[in-house]
This record gives sequence, C-alpha cells and structure tokens, in this order.
Amino acid sequence: MGNLSDKERLNIISNMNGDGIFVTLGMERPNVMVSHWGALGKMWGRDIFCLPIRSNKYSYRIVNETQCFALNVPHRDMRNEIAACDTVSGFTANKFETLGFHPKRARSIDAYVLGECGLIAECKVIAKIPPESITQTTEGLFSAARGHTLFVGEICDCYRLH
Repeated sequence: MGNLSDKERLNIISNMNGDGIFVTLGMERPNVMVSHWGALGKMWGRDIFCLPIRSNKYSYRIVNETQCFALNVPHRDMRNEIAACDTVSGFTANKFETLGFHPKRARSIDAYVLGECGLIAECKVIAKIPPESITQTTEGLFSAARGHTLFVGEICDCYRLH
C-alpha cells in the first residue's frame, strides 16, 4: 500500500491548488493531463485521490480501459509545461513527445510517469462516480451533461524520482 506521509500529502495539495499537477495514464498510447482540482484523503482505510475527468476527454477513455493513473508532482517551476499541456489534445498528439517529457515506467501500475517530476503517486481505480450520481445541492455545479466523472484511485505506491 502507498501510505502518504504528511509532507507528501501537503506537496500534492499545495501543487494542485497552485500551478497544478500532471496526471499520466496508459502505456499503449499514453497521455498526460493537468489537474488543478481533485480530492485527496482517506476512504475505506486507504489513501485515495478522486480525479475528475469529463467523458469527452482522451484521458477518460484511457482511465476507463486501464483502471489506473499516476499523479506527477513537479519539484521545480513547470508553469510553462502545465500551460502547454492544457492546449494539446491527447486525441491528436502524443503529449510526451510534443512537450518533450521523458516517460519512465511506473512501478506498480500500467502507465508511464514523468521523469521531470519529483513526487509520484500511483493510483488504482477502486470506484467510479458518474456525473448523474452527484446530487446537485450547490448553485453553479456543472450539469450532468457537462459534468465530470470522479475516478476514485487508491494510492498503491508513492515515491520520489529526485
């Protein structure tokens, strides 16, 4: 199990609330996306990360097939790479090549991770919450048609590359 230390937990949350974190998915035709929001916590006695993805995204297709994803937390300023990643579609481009990233094989899941990042948290999907299952109690919440599916990933491995 990939139990997170308080320092690792803070690192993920502060980066997500700041410039964002990279999420990598897949092996055969891998993808990189950026997440600026999600939920990190403990559920069912496990460290989990809830990753929101819209169903029209390439990353959605991959995580549905592979049932895993990796959080890649930058250890240096990567604002330019984060901004560029948000402008390229995984449907039409290999983001690893386009953005000049160096993929490394994940240790516990079928995915690549970014050699440029410091903290890696590998996740196996243990639950999937479709947008229509989310009760809308807050004004301004996305409608089911435009909403995000929440992929609940158990953090199964956590380590530093640098």
